[in-house]
Amino acid sequence: MRFKETLLFLDAERRTITKTANQRAHRLKESRKMIFDEDGAGVAAKPKGGIPWNDSPKMPAPVPFQLPPNPLAGPGAAPRSTGAGIHPSTTPAPLRPTGGPAGEIACPNCGRSVQVGFAFCGACGTRMGAAASGPQATVGQPRTMFMAGASAAAAPAAAPRGRLILIRPDGSEGGSHPIHDGDNLIGRGQAPLFDADAYLSPRHAELSIGPNGVTIRDLQSLNGVFLKIAAEEPLESGDIFRIGQELLRFEVISPPQALEDGTEVMGTPNPGFWGRLSVIVGRDVDGSAFPLFGEAIVLGRERGDILFPEDGYVSGTHARISLHDERVFLTDLGSSNGTFLRLRGERVIPTGSYMLMGQQLFRLEFR
Repeated sequence: MRFKETLLFLDAERRTITKTANQRAHRLKESRKMIFDEDGAGVAAKPKGGIPWNDSPKMPAPVPFQLPPNPLAGPGAAPRSTGAGIHPSTTPAPLRPTGGPAGEIACPNCGRSVQVGFAFCGACGTRMGAAASGPQATVGQPRTMFMAGASAAAAPAAAPRGRLILIRPDGSEGGSHPIHDGDNLIGRGQAPLFDADAYLSPRHAELSIGPNGVTIRDLQSLNGVFLKIAAEEPLESGDIFRIGQELLRFEVISPPQALEDGTEVMGTPNPGFWGRLSVIVGRDVDGSAFPLFGEAIVLGRERGDILFPEDGYVSGTHARISLHDERVFLTDLGSSNGTFLRLRGERVIPTGSYMLMGQQLFRLEFR
C-alpha cells in the first residue's frame, strides 16, 4: 500500500515538472515573436533579412554625388555629376590614347600625358574631354610649349683672345683672367683674380684688343699701372717709376725764372743739377730727395750713385737715369725684378708684357 502511494506521488511530480517546462517554452516562443520600443510597448516584429534601407531612421536617402567646380577650367564649365544624375547627352565621349605609355592620353591644351579616367590635367588644369575652343589644339596634337627667352638659339660664347696671368712672388704662375675682343675692364670686384687686392681701384685699367694689338689704359686709378720696361724709356718731369719696393718720382730742375716785373728770385746758385729724384712714402708725402747731375746716375743696392741697401728686391746695380740729347732716359741694367714705369694715359703693348697693378704682377699673353 505504501509502495503504491509512492508511485502516485512521483507520477504527480513528473506531470508538474513537465507542465512547468511546457509553459516556459511557450512563453519563450511568444517573446521571440515580439520586439519592444523604448516605452515597453510591443510592436510588430521586423521581417527577417535585416532592416530595409528606406526604413532606417538614421540613414538619409541616397543623393547623386557631384564634383565641385574646377577654378582652372574657366567660368563656363559646370560641375560634373556622377551616378544617376548623368544624362547620356552630357557625358563626354571617351578619349583614345594618342601616344605615350599605355593608359595615358595627351592634354588638348598643354600636351602633357594624363592618365585615362582623370577629369582634369594635372599640369594646366584643363578639363579632359572638353572640346577645344578656337585654334588651340586638338586631342592627339599637343601644342608646342615655348620657354621665355628661348625663342632664338643662344650664340656660342666667343673664345678669349688672350689672358692675364698672375705671377706669384716665387716666379710661378697663379690664376689667369681671360681677355676677349673689345674692352676688358680690370679692377677690384670685376673678377675673382682681383678681389683680394685692396690697392686696386674698382675701375683700375682697361685692356682693348684691336687690329693694332692690345692697348692698356689707366682709368685714373689711385695707384696707377706700371709697365716693365724692356729698353731705354724717355722720362718726363713728374714721371713715377719703381725699383724693388722703392717708389720714385723724377722732376726736372729748371733755372729760376724772373718775375713779370723783371725781379729775379734769390737762392743758392745751382751747381749743375738738372733733375731731382724723390722717394714717395705716402699720398702727397715725399721722403728723401736726391739731386741728379752729370751724364748718368746709377741706382742700386750695393753699387751706384744712389743706394737702397735695405731693400732686398733691388739688385746690386739696378737701373740708370741718363741725360743726352737734352732728354732724360730710364734704363734697366738687367736687374732680377725689373724696372717699372707708371703708365701715362694709354699705350699699345706687345704679348709677353709685364705690368704691376695694385700689389700684383701680371703677364699679358694674346694671339
